[in-house]
Amino acid sequence: MSLGGVPLLRVDLPCRDIGRQRDFLLRVLGLTPQEGVYAAFRCGPVQVTLRPRGDALFPTGGAAGAGGVLLAFPVPDDELERWHRRMMMARVAVLEAPGANGVAPRTLRIADPEGNVIELFSGPA
Repeated sequence: MSLGGVPLLRVDLPCRDIGRQRDFLLRVLGLTPQEGVYAAFRCGPVQVTLRPRGDALFPTGGAAGAGGVLLAFPVPDDELERWHRRMMMARVAVLEAPGANGVAPRTLRIADPEGNVIELFSGPA
């Protein structure tokens, strides 16, 4: 038995402040909320759902920032610099700026308000 050929359908992100995280995903990343669901976004076939930290699935306690995730999105190479400028203008914490043109994969890594890492990359995954 293997899940190797089964598509991933949902990722739940634990949040201390769902409203702030929702605003970040809408305003900064430009994700579209799933119709009829306040705290869910559709990213291709995957639903990203915001869940409160402190519920049964994501209890509070432990190290600060524990349980963070990295979400990676492919973008066309010619858009990566625009994303970088957008993050700088929005005062988003840039963890890694994209490297020189022509060196793949080029990557931009930022931190979201909950301490998760959002990666935008061009080139092979």
